[in-house]
Amino acid sequence: MIVGTSLMRATVSNKVLWSAAALNETCVPGRRVMWTHLELSGPVTEDRKLGLYTGPHRDHTKNSAAGHYIIPVTEEGQTLEILSKTLLPSSNCTMRFFFFSLDDAAARLTVQSRTLQSGSDDTELWIRENSQSYSWRRAEVTFSSSDNSKIVFRYEPGDGPRGLVALDDISFSRECVFDPDNNKLPDTSPTSSPPTSPATASTSTAPTNPCQDKEFFCWRSAECILATLQCDYHPDCPQGEDEDGCGPCTFENNQCQWTDISEGQTRWQRLKASNNTEPPTDHTTDTGYYMRVNFSQGSTQSEARLQSPTLSPSSPYCQILFHFHISTKSAGSLRVLMQQAEGSEAILWSRSHNTVSYWTPEHLPLGLHQQSYKVWFSSMTQTNTADPVVAVDDISFVDCEKSYKPPALSACGCSFEDGLCVWVQGAEDELDWISRSGPTETPNTGPAGDHTTGKGKFIYIESSPPSVKGNLAQLKSPLLPPAGEKGYCFTFWHHMFGATVGSFRLLLQTTDPLKKTVVWQKSGNQGDEWLLVQIHVTVQNVHQLILEATVGGEAGDIAIDDISLISGPCPASDMCDFEEGSCNWQQETTDDSDWVRQSGSTLNPNTGPDSDHTTNTPTGHYYYLSSSAADVDHQTAKMYSPLYPAGKGACVQLWYHMYGKGMGTLNVYQQSEGGKQDLIFSQTGDQGRLWRFAQASLLPRVQSYRIMVEGVKSGPTQEGDMAFDDVHLTDVQCPSPGHCDFETNMCSWSNLGGDVDQEDWLRGRGASPNPNTGPSVDHTTNSTHGYYLYVDSSVGEWGDMSFLTSDCVPTIHKRSLSEILVPHFVFVYQRGMNTGGDVALDDISIQPGGCYSDPPPDDDNGPLTIGLAVGLTLLAGVVIFISVFMLNRKRRAMDQSALLSNDALDQNNVFDLLDCKIDGTQRGAESDFNFFQDNHDPMTNVTDSTMDSSDA
Repeated sequence: MIVGTSLMRATVSNKVLWSAAALNETCVPGRRVMWTHLELSGPVTEDRKLGLYTGPHRDHTKNSAAGHYIIPVTEEGQTLEILSKTLLPSSNCTMRFFFFSLDDAAARLTVQSRTLQSGSDDTELWIRENSQSYSWRRAEVTFSSSDNSKIVFRYEPGDGPRGLVALDDISFSRECVFDPDNNKLPDTSPTSSPPTSPATASTSTAPTNPCQDKEFFCWRSAECILATLQCDYHPDCPQGEDEDGCGPCTFENNQCQWTDISEGQTRWQRLKASNNTEPPTDHTTDTGYYMRVNFSQGSTQSEARLQSPTLSPSSPYCQILFHFHISTKSAGSLRVLMQQAEGSEAILWSRSHNTVSYWTPEHLPLGLHQQSYKVWFSSMTQTNTADPVVAVDDISFVDCEKSYKPPALSACGCSFEDGLCVWVQGAEDELDWISRSGPTETPNTGPAGDHTTGKGKFIYIESSPPSVKGNLAQLKSPLLPPAGEKGYCFTFWHHMFGATVGSFRLLLQTTDPLKKTVVWQKSGNQGDEWLLVQIHVTVQNVHQLILEATVGGEAGDIAIDDISLISGPCPASDMCDFEEGSCNWQQETTDDSDWVRQSGSTLNPNTGPDSDHTTNTPTGHYYYLSSSAADVDHQTAKMYSPLYPAGKGACVQLWYHMYGKGMGTLNVYQQSEGGKQDLIFSQTGDQGRLWRFAQASLLPRVQSYRIMVEGVKSGPTQEGDMAFDDVHLTDVQCPSPGHCDFETNMCSWSNLGGDVDQEDWLRGRGASPNPNTGPSVDHTTNSTHGYYLYVDSSVGEWGDMSFLTSDCVPTIHKRSLSEILVPHFVFVYQRGMNTGGDVALDDISIQPGGCYSDPPPDDDNGPLTIGLAVGLTLLAGVVIFISVFMLNRKRRAMDQSALLSNDALDQNNVFDLLDCKIDGTQRGAESDFNFFQDNHDPMTNVTDSTMDSSDA
């Protein structure tokens, strides 16, 4: 029940109950507004005048004990109100005021809009949310009304103890039009059109509202719409007044009920752009208004919060779009937070680095809301920072109306010939994707043309300056519907070529719950070709796809083209990646164990992969053979492919993982339909903590055949989990065992990657892009069509190194290297002081036994042979010593910052030349390279410098 009102105007030294006339003249500085009040239902006792009701020690106007403010004076349980003068119908009227509130959590303080004298149709414009404040706080409400109205401050005391509440400095904007006669509000709804005499009608200043009950009056165009269409995220009035104050805002006329709720001295303020402001333009018109944080000089770290008006329930596909600016020298940050159903806050987005342009757009998913909710822009500044600038403009809401239906999946495909289609740039990053036709600007990196036609457009990230290592670019899809029973196939083509390529990954973000998952990633040089990625998406939530690329160095352009989304599973191919199941591979029923389809890590520690090879994430799948203390030596597990026609395939390729001290043997057989089987590949023992590549030539067959993968256990151990993935039959001939001509791929040779080396060896053909250096033809074919490996000498700095490592190889015959075991061969390139020194490799052969098939014919040459062997050994020792010396010196000065983000797999690589171990992913985040385990480091007294791996 609404009860009468009594007000007290107070100073700190005394308290005097002011009359209505005195209140009308003095309580509202700035714009003169007449206030009235109802008599209290009961006498005002002398006790109240003597100070039982107190307020703050200072007013807001003068910040002095001599200033004045008003406080509510109420009997127990009474509700008090103060009413403004009558307002004529107006649009975007803004009232500003300051309030003080302390220890008053039990009470309720609100601002209402009233159009009926009875108050039965009051609309709540503002509610005090934080009852605890030790200073005056500013508040603002913006509203529109098609009828005469009054603004009401209502104070409702609660059951708990009474705190301190006060109001001061109430003012109205120019858009607010007051009735000069201060007419009373009607007793009934104006839409009922009560009969009036001609005299009364002639003196009325309010326009007639022609709308009926449950209708909203579009006063700018004098039309009526259903009341339920107001604040539904879609303008239904011809001039959009039904969405005024509902969330979207350009800040050109007012703040649209976006309110600063900061508690400290740092606050959000509406500012007009000019040559003296930063930024000097707004986003809407270049000369209009925006919201900017006014950081208080000399204050410690403080937060400024800009709160939205209450937002209506939204569709699952709802997004907020806004434009923001952070200055180059700013130490401030910007965050977006959202109110969750249980009342807590969720951080949707944050950014602390500067924007490249004046205004940067960002789309953020808000998702489904069944109830009303709010969002906040929060800005923080650090202590003793100089003039940080954080600003926001043009806030809007996209696809939020409850009736919104997403387009068909096929509409989300893009060839990038005409822009980004429905995809948008992410703004949590430092870089934007760039549209391009033809080669990218940086030589020896990026594609020569697009994937679609070779002459069209693609998008890429530019890795050369001003980009720096670690810079990030995101490309985001619209919010997509649940994938359905059969899911959909997301495909894209990517290009990752260059000496210092960073990382590229695909993330899947759901809105309920708000969660990001890495579903695919690659890093480092992947060759000068467009590569296809197919991901079967089966998530049953509204979600978003995010493609994210990271700069690895000055020669690391990453490109995307031809994105498509097609309902149903991805089409079958000649490669089985086990993502959708077994690809019709079957377990042998007569063996001792089974291969198990797995994702993530295996169950045993210190063995097995942490992710698959296909996606390089814990969500991808592979097959593995587990080890246990109950295993018996020579236990086997066999798995075979479906039958292939006799003429299909010339080479089988697969990736395998054999890490652990108790590792057994992995065999690959070609088995004819009649049962005859031939061993075409075998590997035994610990091969390091990474996925390794294997390929083997297929034997000619007249019958159909299968590929069989066999795991042989080495006995009881829990450190012998082996795995395989990505089995592929190709019609291209494999190179002979131990030989690589690089015509089709890099065989089992690989870049060490991570931060161990600063550049990659590249596979190329024809002349070097650098003038006056490098070969013009390969060695194998002696033509510009053949391939070789090389190092781009124009990239990097003096002393930078590139490591090319072989697979583990058998022990070398003692005649060639005097019984020195070399499980790995490593080619190490170190950049000189000047560019123009490309180094190339081709036709590498590693064969067991001696380098010469026949012994020297004359036994008298034995001493000479021994001397030559000793000399070569000493020379090899000197070369290794020098390389190690330079490597360790380089390693001590090496920057250990991670190439991949913390979300990616973050592991250390440990390379041990003598024990044939590389710990870590093939392209890890951080690496420590060390030749030594039992050898003595000539620079220190450390005798064992092998480092343990660190798993993320």
